Amino acid sequence: MKTYIFTLLALFLSAVTIQAQENKEHAHNDHLSTLITEYLAAKDALVADNFEVAQNHISNFTKEVRSNNEMNDHKEHQKMHEIHHSTMLMAVEKASSAKNIGELRGSLEGITTELLKAVENQGYNKSALFVQFCPMANDGKGAKWMSDKEEIRNPYFGKKMHKCGATVKTIN
Repeated sequence: MKTYIFTLLALFLSAVTIQAQENKEHAHNDHLSTLITEYLAAKDALVADNFEVAQNHISNFTKEVRSNNEMNDHKEHQKMHEIHHSTMLMAVEKASSAKNIGELRGSLEGITTELLKAVENQGYNKSALFVQFCPMANDGKGAKWMSDKEEIRNPYFGKKMHKCGATVKTIN
């Protein structure tokens, strides 16, 4: 009888652990989806030269970054996550303090770099994402951005040079 009770208890605890892990993964996927949605909306607003709308979506993006500092259960990944999260926080702080569209565009590169790391590390399968690059952005050093459309619409130059760039990678 004791063996039967211990077996039931072990099965119950195993099911609870699996459910908790699934809930954590689901929450993390929701977090990444929210970040991508806000990022893409901000990027589209920059393409349209709309500072106020871009700033609003960056604000939502920033709130989501600040609200979720979930650490990976595996110790070997925890330090990498801490570094990545702190770098993302610095990037969103720069974006949040932008006073004009030029400053906001200048902060996009840092956000893109960190969001791209998250997408590549965690995977993203809701839709294809296109990593695009403009060699003239960032004072001629070049800069990447992500898009949900393959067509080039450059957020760094907006309407002035909206077709400048190329797709360098597709994430499915």
